[in-house]
Amino acid sequence: MAASQYDITIEQGATFTLNIDFKDGNDQLYDLSSGYTGRMKIRHAVGGDLIDSSEPEDAPNNNISITLGSTSSSSPNIVVSIAANKTSGYTFSSGVYDLELVAGTNVDRVVQGRVTLDKEVTV
Repeated sequence: MAASQYDITIEQGATFTLNIDFKDGNDQLYDLSSGYTGRMKIRHAVGGDLIDSSEPEDAPNNNISITLGSTSSSSPNIVVSIAANKTSGYTFSSGVYDLELVAGTNVDRVVQGRVTLDKEVTV
């Protein structure tokens, strides 16, 4: 399945949350609560410098949290979040991202797109 294209805006200094309903061909939520992990990176450009990540090996730029849910929980079954104290340190203007689900050796790119940082006025 091809990744969906979805551009996001992160507000500097605010908590960022991206809710995703990842569904099968029958419009049913996938149960992602067991056997799956999620990973996401934000870069200045494809193959460019890393801005942030969900991966521990990218510390200290690993501030993205991904929570995966089951079909029995209410939607969404994927929640991506970045704490306000982390987005306050962002200084980029724009970049790109993708979000992948990993189950064993199988990797599905769920969503990808551009990222825009909406700079904070009140500091």
